[in-house]
Amino acid sequence: VCLVCLSTTLATNAVVENRGARVGLITIGVGEDDRQYPAQVIRNVRGKIDIMGREEIPLSETEIRKVLEEIKPGIDALAISGYASIKNPEQEQYVKKLAAELTDLPVVCAHELTTTLGFYERTVTAVLNARLIPVISELMHHAKQSMKEHGICAPIIVVKGDGHAMINGYAEECPVETVLSGPAASLVGGKMLAGIDDAIIVDIE
Repeated sequence: VCLVCLSTTLATNAVVENRGARVGLITIGVGEDDRQYPAQVIRNVRGKIDIMGREEIPLSETEIRKVLEEIKPGIDALAISGYASIKNPEQEQYVKKLAAELTDLPVVCAHELTTTLGFYERTVTAVLNARLIPVISELMHHAKQSMKEHGICAPIIVVKGDGHAMINGYAEECPVETVLSGPAASLVGGKMLAGIDDAIIVDIE
């Protein structure tokens, strides 16, 4: 065995069933926002990057430290999202730096996952990614353990939701990429086995 390719429905199921880590969300420069986010705790801190990527309102280290101390006892992971972070991620990165100093939590910044979505979609993606980290990390741990027990020493790649593959380390950092991994693998495998491009493939779990 020279390569192990893994697909999974774990992330998809976890999202549908609302399972995974308890996530704290820190938004930057959003103000009043009545939209729903899939996080257990949500805090907004003062700060702002304008749409040109310029810092309009600086962050307050005191405020951020206070917020982190307040929310860290009740969460397992942290997501950070600034309104215009895709233009300049500096403020997200600063909050992440302070979080690393004050907690041992996994931290996900929204700009690390995508540069194309709007603020709401980008923020939800970051929260879901943070929620899925322990789910996929546990899967990879068991997969490696099973391979070791069977004497298999080979790299692992993980199928993404679009049918492409990624190395297992990236999958553990960005597990949201594995949403729809199982169905995507079924489509790729079905196409290969059928030997044709025009087909209907049914995936029943």
